[in-house]
Amino acid sequence: MRSLKLGFALEGNSDYPVIPCLTRRLIAERFPQIALDEDSIRRPRKRGHGFISELPTFARQLCDDGVDILVAVVDTDDTLLSERRDLLKAAKERCREWQIAICIAEGLAVRALEAWLLADEAAIFGVFDGDKKKVIHFPAPEKEPDPKSALNRIVRTLTKGREVTFASFSQELAEAVRLSLLCQRCPQFNEFAKHLLDCIKEWQRIVVRSSEK
Repeated sequence: MRSLKLGFALEGNSDYPVIPCLTRRLIAERFPQIALDEDSIRRPRKRGHGFISELPTFARQLCDDGVDILVAVVDTDDTLLSERRDLLKAAKERCREWQIAICIAEGLAVRALEAWLLADEAAIFGVFDGDKKKVIHFPAPEKEPDPKSALNRIVRTLTKGREVTFASFSQELAEAVRLSLLCQRCPQFNEFAKHLLDCIKEWQRIVVRSSEK
């Protein structure tokens, strides 16, 4: 079977150390036989969730790069879960209407991507080796109003202020978090994982049909 190539449409530069890492880990765990090409280096022109409006055009560009699956993840911010889901659904429908041959694995991070990095206390303690007793509260990831600030507070506590943000360690956290726990504690990540795995199964069917011709 030929190798699989991924492309990513994310809100900003800080998301790119995290989502591709989690995506590749999911694929390696569920489909260890699949070889991955290097990811496309293309990025959406617009930052933030604004990229959704140009997703069909971006998907067509990725097709020209030989990308098989486009991973598109956006934050829901305060209470915009349904709105962002509808925007992604509409963009996917336009891709189908335009007959763009790429599968889109969409994801919604409630309320921000950092919630997914909050899901596993052991991973955080492993990356930031500090006094665990000083961290008196780990919020429920998808119920925390400001997961980025919550994660930064924990980092500052564990490092006694030597680190004021998790940003430089985001990929380490993405590599350390237990995927089973992440799926359990963050239902929207679990939903994203299902979308991704559905895309992979569809890609496998296409590859098999192509090989039989």
